[in-house]
Amino acid sequence: MHLLSLLLAACFLCAADGPRTTVPAEKDPGRHQQFLAVAKAGGVDLLFLGDSITDGWRTSGKAVWEQFFAPLKAANFGISGDRTEHVIWRLRNGELEGIHPKLAVVMIGTNNGGDSAEDVALGIKTIIGDIQSRSPGTRILLLGIFPRGEKPEGARLKNEKVNQIIAGYAAPSDPRRVVYLDIGDKFLTPDKILGKDIMPDALHPNAKGYQIWAEAIIDPVKRLLADDPGQLAPTFSKRSDVAKVAKIEEAIMGGGLTAGAKALEKLSSDKDATIAEAAKASLEQLAAWKTSVEAGIAKQRNDGDVYGACAMVSAMAKLYTGDAAKAYKEQEAELRKDPAYGAGKEFQKLADTPMEARRGPRFAKQVEAFLKKHPDGFYADEARKLAAP
Repeated sequence: MHLLSLLLAACFLCAADGPRTTVPAEKDPGRHQQFLAVAKAGGVDLLFLGDSITDGWRTSGKAVWEQFFAPLKAANFGISGDRTEHVIWRLRNGELEGIHPKLAVVMIGTNNGGDSAEDVALGIKTIIGDIQSRSPGTRILLLGIFPRGEKPEGARLKNEKVNQIIAGYAAPSDPRRVVYLDIGDKFLTPDKILGKDIMPDALHPNAKGYQIWAEAIIDPVKRLLADDPGQLAPTFSKRSDVAKVAKIEEAIMGGGLTAGAKALEKLSSDKDATIAEAAKASLEQLAAWKTSVEAGIAKQRNDGDVYGACAMVSAMAKLYTGDAAKAYKEQEAELRKDPAYGAGKEFQKLADTPMEARRGPRFAKQVEAFLKKHPDGFYADEARKLAAP
């Protein structure tokens, strides 16, 4: 298990005593039993979690699903009418037992109509934590809630506020673990009207809408399924509408940062003002990403997570070239000399223990031995959390 995922999960799960959006609520036990059977059978690499919009892959989106996602060993755990609290209940009642998907695609919250945007976002944060604690190796593609209503008013505006909040859940220092993507604009006209030719009831996509959805996420889905979990690369939550720039962004997310950044720099002075502005916007996202990663590294180190900080520095060293790479390598060497690095390396073995194996007495003894050797500090506190019932 990646250490950052564990820390995020612990943070997210602390919201369990919060608003109703975070409190598990049972619904549709029959469908839940069907999903348990799917989980028990295993063989799921890609998991979709959500409400009726996700559930619709079985009906209006069936043909598109069979074309795009069925070949990727995908399972659909969407239930019509579900709110955040229902998904939380399902996750805590076995729907991830027996499977450890490589990727979970999550979109939920549009049915939480009576809850504030902040509470809906907190429910989504809790879902992220539940996934990470029960299936530590699973990456999450977090989708912004789709637009609803013909015009940008009412419920759509609240969902947009939710999206603004959850965009920040893409872990800045480990963006491959939680990737946020908002594809809502792809369903709208230039003047933000949601057409009936895509969502006839201004909420649920028809076949055309599901085609748009699939085409918008299939590349990041395949990339996240195939990537080396230790790889680090920037992501673009708002992909460029300019094809030339979008192609470079895709290359950067695939690991080609240096060449991609140079290409964007060149395009930023393009004679075509639209291309130039798009390139500048992408460069700004890259700069913000680098700043956020370095802030995350600093926070990890200050918190005492030297091993985690070193892992991120090492990933950055592989991503960059020249003087930037040299600086990261020097920082990595310095961190490895810190005594806390060794404790973190030992702790990582405990953190990598699957959830089902943590329930037995053997794991409790392993934690006890670790704490005897490292009784204080960051990793001691985290080891106690692992052993907690």
